Amino acid sequence: IVLNMPVLSDTERKGCKNMLGIMSRGDILSLSDTVTNKMIAVENITEAVEAILSYTKDTEELLKRKKVHRDVIFKYLAKEGVVMPPNSEKHQLVKRTLEFWSTGKALDYQTPAVETSLSLRPAESVLSSPHGLVLVAVAGTIHRDDVCLGVYEQVFGLIRSPLEQNSWKIKFVNLKIKGQDALGGAEELASPALTCSSSELQLLCR
Repeated sequence: IVLNMPVLSDTERKGCKNMLGIMSRGDILSLSDTVTNKMIAVENITEAVEAILSYTKDTEELLKRKKVHRDVIFKYLAKEGVVMPPNSEKHQLVKRTLEFWSTGKALDYQTPAVETSLSLRPAESVLSSPHGLVLVAVAGTIHRDDVCLGVYEQVFGLIRSPLEQNSWKIKFVNLKIKGQDALGGAEELASPALTCSSSELQLLCR
């Protein structure tokens, strides 16, 4: 009789192994007994970890085990660069871990109510005036995941703080956004370019 055990993906297996490395020896051995129904005798931590990875039906089930404490998942995500609010519930950490393993993206979840991620892909230009004002003009496309939503053009007016050498304050912001509908609904957009000229930027410096 050949039993086809569920196989974890390489990403899931690596993630689970790293998370197990954060757990205590006692919890790992106990978790091994639970996952294998005490049918597999292990002699050390290495064998216990391998047994857990081999007999886990799915990663969500493993993460929800009592021995996989909330703090363990939180520490694992922090090590991977995934920011979560310190007061996150275990089910939120489990969900985020599964998302991280499926996408490989360490998104900032300090605002967990936001369920979509936007990325800005800019081109930029910089102009400074003799009076200390610096203008930064950027243009780019706005994406939600792989879907292009439109293009934007934005100008920042910056002034150096007199108290802190490397600190800047925003004097003004000028933003223009065009959605896909306004652009004719084209599926693919050409690389965005700045429409404001250097002379127009110089006028803003006055």
